[in-house]
Amino acid sequence: MKSIEEKPSEQAVYIWNIAGSMTNSLLSMIVLMIVTRTVDSVQADIFSIGWTISQLMATIGTYQIRNYQATDVKGTFKFRQYLLFRFLTLGVMMVSSAVYIAVRNYDAYKSAIVFLVCLFRAVDSLADVYEGWFQQKERLDLTGKALTGRVIAAAVTFTATLVLTENLMMACIILVITYTVSFFCFNVRYFISVPALHEKPEKKAGKGWIWKLAVAGFPLFLNGYLMMDITNAPKMAIDTAISEGVLTNGDQTVFTVLFMPASILTLAYIVFRPLLTKMALAWAQGKPEELLRILGRIFACLAGVAVLGLAAGAVLGVPVLSLIYALDLSGYRMHLLIIILGGCLYVFSAVLDNVLVVIRKQYVLVICYVVTWIYIKLAAEPFVRIGGVMGASVVYLTSMALLLVITFSIFLYCFNKEKKKIQS
Repeated sequence: MKSIEEKPSEQAVYIWNIAGSMTNSLLSMIVLMIVTRTVDSVQADIFSIGWTISQLMATIGTYQIRNYQATDVKGTFKFRQYLLFRFLTLGVMMVSSAVYIAVRNYDAYKSAIVFLVCLFRAVDSLADVYEGWFQQKERLDLTGKALTGRVIAAAVTFTATLVLTENLMMACIILVITYTVSFFCFNVRYFISVPALHEKPEKKAGKGWIWKLAVAGFPLFLNGYLMMDITNAPKMAIDTAISEGVLTNGDQTVFTVLFMPASILTLAYIVFRPLLTKMALAWAQGKPEELLRILGRIFACLAGVAVLGLAAGAVLGVPVLSLIYALDLSGYRMHLLIIILGGCLYVFSAVLDNVLVVIRKQYVLVICYVVTWIYIKLAAEPFVRIGGVMGASVVYLTSMALLLVITFSIFLYCFNKEKKKIQS
């Protein structure tokens, strides 16, 4: 058995990358399944909205710098700088979480649950900076192993606590503790144990790098925050409608469950994550055609998976979700397919988003997200009030379609412009 210090085969990297990403994605499904089967619909709705808010806050914690870090093949910034910057953004994240909860005017119990889930997400965001470094050094196997270990430990302890105590608060506390311990057991230990991940000591770079990194990552942060707010807008509209009596308790959980399969294509794209660094290398070497060939292969594979995912969703989606979450979803087949289609469109736009980061044109993506954000902020509440869960599904699909059209147009313009510069 190879030591973690030894660089694994390319096959092992792919396998661990898939394993880690799959288990990480399954965590949402597992914890929500346990919650819906253990506590009442009111508490299930609280946990669902807490999970949603934590994802939004995580965009502040990570500053969405992961793709920039992973493609920083020239070493513009050092790991120590990425780590210190992450501590800064995590502080802002937790203050923002507290302010957001206060503005929503939740009661004490709901506020505590939401804050704990945000704290769990903060630990995950801290682990992300290590995993971005592993990826940059082409050790995605370590990322996969760390994710797998953390998620399994978290899922087991959260499930055991909730089943044995039926106390959602206690289960959330255990979730935070387990994730923190696992972070040190995996991410920190791997970093210390693998010499290839260490940096040579250098003279202090002053404080100017903080501003430079903040500026370099700001478009990614703004785009990520807007994207998460766009994705969460239907859920927040449902939360408001429930609090005002327009919708009933349980509708939030139903929509959250239906939203789970929206990540089908995202999971498929995870397989191609190592190719992101390869595209960055191809671009740095002045080979735009090679980058385009890699992108074409990714798109072709994802299109095939999208068709299969929609077919599976039509036949198996509702029965399987109903069984897993102990909910009657028999009247939600069309809702599910609309959401899955929207999720597929999002992944295609995300791929183009990542390529624009590779060619360092991430700042133009702000146009895509601002336009889409304005649309869904205007449309979400009217759609939900009129159509309920169906309205939420439709507004999500239309917003993703709009995002893809704008992103594709901008990608074509930027790529062709930069290609001419390289070839001239």
